[in-house]
Amino acid sequence: MKDKRNASAVKDITLSVVAAVTAILGAVLICDYTSLAPLFVGMVMVLAYMLFLAVYFSVRLSVRTHTQLPDRAEKGGDLTAFLLASPHPSALCDLKGTVMWYNDAFLTATAQTDIAQGVLLEDVCFRIPEEDVSEEFRGVELCTLGGGLYACEKILMTRDSGRHLYVFRDVSAWNSALGRLDALRIAHENARTAVAYIMIDNVEDQLQNIQEQFREATARVSDILRKWVADMNGVIRSYERDKYIAFFRNDGLQKCVENRFDVLDRIRAVRIGDQLPVTVSIGVSCIENGSLAEREALAQEAVDMALQRGGDQVVCRGETGIDFYGGKTKAIYKRANVKARTVGTQLVRLMENADNVLIMGHQNGDYDSFGACVGMARFALQHFDTDRVHIVINRADKNLRSCFEKASEIPDYKEIFCDPTDAPALVTPGTLLLIVDVNHLSHTECPKLLDLVETVAIIDHHTQSAAFEKKIALLYIEPSASSASELVAEILEQHLGAVGLEKQEAELMLSGILLDTKQLVRSTGTRTFGAARFLRGEGADPGETNELFKNDVADMRKQAQFLTNTMIYKEHIAIAVCVGNTDSSYRVIAAKAADSLLSGRGINASFTLVTIGSKVHISARSDGTVNVAKILEELHGGGHFDAAGAQVDANEENIEKLKKAIDKHYQNGK
Repeated sequence: MKDKRNASAVKDITLSVVAAVTAILGAVLICDYTSLAPLFVGMVMVLAYMLFLAVYFSVRLSVRTHTQLPDRAEKGGDLTAFLLASPHPSALCDLKGTVMWYNDAFLTATAQTDIAQGVLLEDVCFRIPEEDVSEEFRGVELCTLGGGLYACEKILMTRDSGRHLYVFRDVSAWNSALGRLDALRIAHENARTAVAYIMIDNVEDQLQNIQEQFREATARVSDILRKWVADMNGVIRSYERDKYIAFFRNDGLQKCVENRFDVLDRIRAVRIGDQLPVTVSIGVSCIENGSLAEREALAQEAVDMALQRGGDQVVCRGETGIDFYGGKTKAIYKRANVKARTVGTQLVRLMENADNVLIMGHQNGDYDSFGACVGMARFALQHFDTDRVHIVINRADKNLRSCFEKASEIPDYKEIFCDPTDAPALVTPGTLLLIVDVNHLSHTECPKLLDLVETVAIIDHHTQSAAFEKKIALLYIEPSASSASELVAEILEQHLGAVGLEKQEAELMLSGILLDTKQLVRSTGTRTFGAARFLRGEGADPGETNELFKNDVADMRKQAQFLTNTMIYKEHIAIAVCVGNTDSSYRVIAAKAADSLLSGRGINASFTLVTIGSKVHISARSDGTVNVAKILEELHGGGHFDAAGAQVDANEENIEKLKKAIDKHYQNGK
């Protein structure tokens, strides 16, 4: 290649010498045959010679720069010819990004007549930042040349010089097509049909005594619903008394999401007479990858969940999970025991087909969880021998020591308790797993059992916060109930045989009701007192039951650790943090401290936080004006409208996270 450059230089010198000799001979001949002055002729020939050299070397440099790659590119003439003829704009740059060579397509793409010597590539090629690149072009280097959009490919030509060849592919048409495709996708997504089930809450209960006023109120609610759906260009039909199904476009659903389904507020403003508000439960689904039948089925599941969570809310089944809107009022208390009788009958059928029964509550059990387990154990013992019924529970839990002592007095309970580590060995293909006082499956005493057992039944009074990942054979969730022990007592009252309950069983179940109602002063109704009456009739002694709730001096000192470190947030929210050494007993102490804080003047809700091991346990209580379960759902907890809890990883940001959850709740309206 060096010889090639030397030959080119010799050629240029030879041509210059020949041109000079020609100019001299020309000047001599002109002087001999004309009368022009020799000086004038010489000057003209010198100027002509210089002009010739200027033109020659200018053309020579242009041809060398614009018709072949520099020698150091180490590419043959075939590549040069290919790039020159290529429709793709191409340019060669040095380490600094200076344009050294380009083809005609590059010049055309930049909409320029010439590229100045020493210009930087970035001055004519504008790179598009990665964050501005749409998903379809991720991983592609995009830039603009002139007014077009190009994908740029960078090729290293020589390792020693660091020169790079940039080849640009025009993707303007592709981008335009993607834009049209994106517009079509959005139009298709907006036109997707959403399905909604709508039910007026607790029709049977409301109709008692005030039927005429209720019919007038529901007629107004029907008008509100029909106008709401009509505004979204949808259709709504009543398929049963005070039950509706509606169809509307997805863009209408998105508007409802933006205004957080304010139709709930318009309906809640309707009153029966001058007192009771009318509320509705709505389940809606508009999943993308699903048929209309699948959306209808999901909408039905969603409205069932809305009812289980207490009504007056919307449960929306979307692509990524479940969203909840509303839930601003407490669940209306239901008086009928028909449901309890039906659930008991279903349980009997499940047990008739089962080999054995495993019963468990939530992790870190309390009196309500323990009492409900005991009640269901007595129900199962009517159908099974004692060796086929087991309660899965942590027997080393110090907070339940008094419960275990009372249960040990019952002959049938000598071998009934089983630690979570031993429970999997009891599973057979026909095992029935009965879960009480919890519906968040990962919070059960032994979550591993859910992977081993096919038939699962759930009885709980906490609001459901997520869909179940496996099929549940029997689901009985009643947020209007005070406790799980209340629900179990109702079932036993309907289905318990002549044997009845043992005195200790009745007292353990009564302790569960007393715990969750704060000694029958919170979240009570006629059913609560009915369950307490039934247990009293089965031998429960209120005096002996209250012995379980007495605190010793050590517990009182522990509770004081919360009360002395309390802050008031938003004027009516008490937040207390326990500092110092703690153990598992502080879980119960935290709940008692939350109850104590709620008794303060002007306090509507209380939250207590205590670190036990690597977790922070949060207990929450409300006077009925703040939905603490909805607040703690933001921290992956939950519970009841006025009593809830959560467990989070221990870190310094937990109080701030709790405050943000409270802020969000107030921003969306209590």
